[in-house]
Amino acid sequence: MTTTTIQLDAQTAKALEEHAAAAGLSIQDYLKRHFAGGNGANQVEDPDRWLDELADGLPVLPPLPCDFSTKDIYTDHD
Repeated sequence: MTTTTIQLDAQTAKALEEHAAAAGLSIQDYLKRHFAGGNGANQVEDPDRWLDELADGLPVLPPLPCDFSTKDIYTDHD
């Protein structure tokens, strides 16, 4: 088994812990349930619902403008 460490902000980590606990699972088992497969392929049955559940309790951010592009991200260089 390979071990991977990921860094999450406190709110995301708390949300993940709460969702795993609500499902009666450890975080590892919760992630395995939603992201199975040896190649790391996403196996979530309803990704929109899962993302909504994971984001529950996090601050709501305004939507990006319709004309948002990578140019908006890389404004300090070409």
